[in-house]
Amino acid sequence: MIEKNDTWVIEAWRGVAALMVVCVHWGPSLGWPMGPLAFGFTGVDIFFVLSGFVFAPTVLAGRVPQLLPYALRRITRIYPAYLVALLLYAVLAWQAGKPLLYLPEHLLMAQMQSREMVFYYNPVFWSLPAEVAFYALVPLLAWWLADSGHAYWRWPMVFALALALRLAMVPQADGASQNWAYICLHHIPGLLVEFFLGIWVWQRHQAHARRRLHPGAQAALALLGWLLLAQLFVQMTSWSAPAYDWRLGQIALAAAACFAWLLEASLCFPPPRAWCAAAGRWAGKLSYSMYLLHTAWLIPGQLWSTRWGTLGASVLAGMGLLVSCWLLHLLVEEPARRYGRAWAQRCSLP
Repeated sequence: MIEKNDTWVIEAWRGVAALMVVCVHWGPSLGWPMGPLAFGFTGVDIFFVLSGFVFAPTVLAGRVPQLLPYALRRITRIYPAYLVALLLYAVLAWQAGKPLLYLPEHLLMAQMQSREMVFYYNPVFWSLPAEVAFYALVPLLAWWLADSGHAYWRWPMVFALALALRLAMVPQADGASQNWAYICLHHIPGLLVEFFLGIWVWQRHQAHARRRLHPGAQAALALLGWLLLAQLFVQMTSWSAPAYDWRLGQIALAAAACFAWLLEASLCFPPPRAWCAAAGRWAGKLSYSMYLLHTAWLIPGQLWSTRWGTLGASVLAGMGLLVSCWLLHLLVEEPARRYGRAWAQRCSLP
């Protein structure tokens, strides 16, 4: 189980990850000075590390979760808000005169088949099929680890295999033809490493692993590592030599490792003030809605920037985004989550 005192930390990091993705999408369109902010796309990798941390108790519990209650909780957690967002972006596409292509694939969360398909309505939709695939993978991992008492050495073996698979696919991936290796790098085969990094953090935190650094020093070093990687990414994007392409594709993995180290350190920080913990929890509550809705505010943000400039447009778009996130959370996401939990409880076996 995730300890109650750790919940606000996880939720706060979800909010940070969502804001990073907002920055990388809004910045170029609204005229922000980007620099290291261009590395904000690694916020998606943070989400996958956090997923590994959250699901680690289930994966390492030594028993398979009841599938129907588990599925009900997962579906009601992610799907209702996604359907509302998909409807919104379909309406925006229709108003812009675009044909409503690929709707069946998006309704089934099977859009990770090509760049055009997955980006057609909302570019951030690319990560949702992978998240759903992780939901399906968790019971399989729990089943595989439940037949013996060796879960704590078996999962590092799977981690090593996942890392080897990812590194083997990198030279085969071709973004121009969008071949199988390119698609797989953006799905479970390429994202398992981040997931297992989250499991590693949970395991160390639960075992109270011996620390060689003060949590503050560890967090500072992890943050410095991420900033150095961000600077490296900015530099490498200016290089045209093909020899550097494979390295560029692995920077996000190194960033995920830095974040895993930062997450481990932040879990050891002393309890915050009540207002800080509340802010962290609300950041997490609104993170999924923010992730889904923020690109919808780019068009009005760009229009406002011609009249009120970058700062005014950013403030107005940010306020609109927060209000829409709060409404989606209040009217759809939270009721669906409560209903899913209640439904799952009724379906649970004693």
